[in-house]
Amino acid sequence: MKRILIIALISLPAGLWAATETMPSDTTIILDKKRIEVNDSGERMKVRVYEIDEKNEKIEDELVFEGHYKDGKSIERRKHSINITLPTWKRGFDPHWGGFGIGFANVSDESLNINDIDGVSLRSGNSLEYNLNVLDKAFPFSKNSNFAVVTGLGMRWSRYRLNTNHHFMEIDGITSLQPASEGITYKSSKLNITSLTIPLLIEWQNRKKNSAEFFFSAGVVGVIKTISSSKVVYRDASGDKHKKKMDGGMNLRPVTMDFLLQAGYDWIGIYAKYSPIEMFESGKGPKLHPVSIGLQLHW
Repeated sequence: MKRILIIALISLPAGLWAATETMPSDTTIILDKKRIEVNDSGERMKVRVYEIDEKNEKIEDELVFEGHYKDGKSIERRKHSINITLPTWKRGFDPHWGGFGIGFANVSDESLNINDIDGVSLRSGNSLEYNLNVLDKAFPFSKNSNFAVVTGLGMRWSRYRLNTNHHFMEIDGITSLQPASEGITYKSSKLNITSLTIPLLIEWQNRKKNSAEFFFSAGVVGVIKTISSSKVVYRDASGDKHKKKMDGGMNLRPVTMDFLLQAGYDWIGIYAKYSPIEMFESGKGPKLHPVSIGLQLHW
């Protein structure tokens, strides 16, 4: 009876047990990468089946089956394991986020009309942004590794230079353009914004021999403002140069997002960005949407 129960529970070949008329009270068998331990005290039989390592030693944490038999009664415990083999896709995807870039920064309205928006006019050629993307990670999801989800972390420094003799300042909870003091002409008036950027992009690469050729990516970039200021540079009547911070904060949204498009070849690319969210909090500043185009060098 005991022999029949063991055969049914641990699925051993019938010939193995038929070869022995009697079983020792303590028996250990190595079979099909399993260690089978049988202990018979006369009153109770214990059967344990373990996974084994390279030295045919049992792995204590890998108990596959355990059975206790006494007086015609049995208690059984099984561990069911499922091994899932992932597709052997190539993992050599080189994402295009990390690197350094520079671009022209400007503002638009909801219809993508550029500059001279809601009374704000910028010096388009001198309004710049700098991108330093320090981390990136790709998650390929196609068999030939042409497509991947890309994320990472970066920093952005945006410098919006006004084309008029004004500066941004918050007065009574509202940010607006304020004129320079009488007799002062600004040499430069800037709105500076420093931000953290976190992308979520879908990237395609035309891969050949495990090296990236042409690439294209699109998605969204989360933007978290860290520092902002309104600064001016001017000379007084004596010709002395002055740099002055006029305000900080100014009701700029702490968190926004951009739509990003990128395209390029190997380590060099161009990008275009547009934010569907206004730069200033609703009703607390000009209705401006940041836009930019630029060049990005990837590492």
